[in-house]
Amino acid sequence: MNPATFQGRHGLSFDVECHYQIVWKDCLGLTRAPTVEVERNTDYLLGLLSDKGVKATFFTLGNVAERYPALVRRVVAQGHELGVHGHDHHYIHQMTPRAFREELRRALGALEQTAGVKIEGHRAPAFSIGAQNRWALDVLRDEGLRYDSSIFPIKGRRYGVPDAPRAIHRLDNGLFEVPLTAIPVGARRVPAVGGGYFRLFPLAFTRWALGQCARQGVPAITYFHPHEFELTRARVGLDGWMASPRGAAKMLRINTMQNVGRGRSMRARLEATLDEHRFGPIRELLPAS
Repeated sequence: MNPATFQGRHGLSFDVECHYQIVWKDCLGLTRAPTVEVERNTDYLLGLLSDKGVKATFFTLGNVAERYPALVRRVVAQGHELGVHGHDHHYIHQMTPRAFREELRRALGALEQTAGVKIEGHRAPAFSIGAQNRWALDVLRDEGLRYDSSIFPIKGRRYGVPDAPRAIHRLDNGLFEVPLTAIPVGARRVPAVGGGYFRLFPLAFTRWALGQCARQGVPAITYFHPHEFELTRARVGLDGWMASPRGAAKMLRINTMQNVGRGRSMRARLEATLDEHRFGPIRELLPAS
């Protein structure tokens, strides 16, 4: 297994994607380019991390690199780790091995050619690697990745592998797996310190969860999205209603949840968390061998 132990720092990561681009695809079946929100809020994060002297991992969509190449170059120029998050945010459990390999190569090409670095880490959109498509981990190894951070060790409705290890470990194929953080509470594992769980759960729970990870010798793996820090409200445009009233209604529900805890509240929570705990990029948490 070769697990990693807690060395005083937790993993800080961001999934660089465009909220509008994703909900238009999921709800309306329509393709849109990333919007300026992804650049604006990633720039906010880069400025905050610079002020705090903290480095992180930015798992980035290939289409973001194509649309905003200077943004991807800024991530690397400021000393952060660049990872891959797919190209168009397709869910791997809906793909064939061949389609996944082709999309992964496209994303890696866009990111590596833009940034001039070798990508080591991968995170699946919506944590879409589970028990039924573990073949994806072999594709990642074959394509030269060093680690994956897609497995959520929980029993979830949309994702999760409930019996997966909670700690960083080496898979039989040589790839490292960096699971997302879930805290044992009684007989259950409760997801924590990332995304909607960070926005919606009390900040006291996040503080407790990070402390629990440290006491148990397991570094927490946090994850956030640039759109969670956007200061304006997520909205559905009139063109969405004209394209598909039912899909636009679904989008409205998603946007309503997205707006809870978003913006200034999320910024304040992240700033407080960075002040209270030590963080670093995921690659620095991996065992030496």
